[in-house]
Amino acid sequence: MSTLIKGDCLEELKKLPSNSVDLIVIDPPYNIGKDEWDDFGEVKKGYAAKEYTGLNYLDWMQEVFIELDRVMKDSGSFWFFHNDFRIMADLDRRIQDHTTFEFRNFIVWNKLFPGAKQEGFLNGFLQVENLNNFQKMAEYVLFYTRKDLHLKLRKRRLELGIKSSQIGNEILSKTGGFTGWYSNIETGKNYPTADTIVPITKYLGLTIDDLVPKFRNKKNSHSVWQFDFDSKKMGHITPKPISLLVNIIEHCSDPGDIVLDCFGGSGSTAVACIATKREYLLIEREDKYIEISEKRIAEAASTLFS
Repeated sequence: MSTLIKGDCLEELKKLPSNSVDLIVIDPPYNIGKDEWDDFGEVKKGYAAKEYTGLNYLDWMQEVFIELDRVMKDSGSFWFFHNDFRIMADLDRRIQDHTTFEFRNFIVWNKLFPGAKQEGFLNGFLQVENLNNFQKMAEYVLFYTRKDLHLKLRKRRLELGIKSSQIGNEILSKTGGFTGWYSNIETGKNYPTADTIVPITKYLGLTIDDLVPKFRNKKNSHSVWQFDFDSKKMGHITPKPISLLVNIIEHCSDPGDIVLDCFGGSGSTAVACIATKREYLLIEREDKYIEISEKRIAEAASTLFS
């Protein structure tokens, strides 16, 4: 059931059941001072770190990552937006050290391209005199899934007292010989397929969703994405385009799946979920953004119904 929750992201995340969401897409504060909620007072700005729930930005984000790791299903994936490489590197290190998320892709969201709605406007920024570096016309999206899912296979097989050869003999070569298909899956070299999961489920009771993160290849994207930024703003200074969110959602979830965004903002993730027939779970603490989200959600649902 789709839900919009008003509250602090960490407090509300801790109330969610473990292994309960299929996809996580977040656009957290970048700590670059775009707005009051985006300024954690890091030392780089020339003064001592100020408190935010008692923690500085990196420690706070680490806590968020740990909770997101807990609530995500094994078949799920985790995506987050950012635009400061140095901060992203620190955040990725926190993710590696404190979660079971495994890095998959670094997506560049390119905003200036031939045919972009804001092409002329953005080109104006390139014409500035005396530049000593390149103008930034991109943001970034980091994509993670659960790591080491293959370890479940050996653990379950040993618990049941089943030899790997028993499972391997279920699928032989064209000449009737034994192959290493199962050992390649158990050691993490390959993911199960629609064919190889059948004997795995037969002997071990594990399914595709237990062992393979969802990725529904649309054959329309590589690691540089070209989407217009949302110039309408919708009452928020940094909304993400619905079409970009839809691209993530359609690649990494199925209709009816639950998509979590614990930095709900103006409700763009909810609108994208409505458009793709997914359930949304949004958390947002600011009253003004709750009001904007409720209005946009109602409009999106009305349009879909019509």
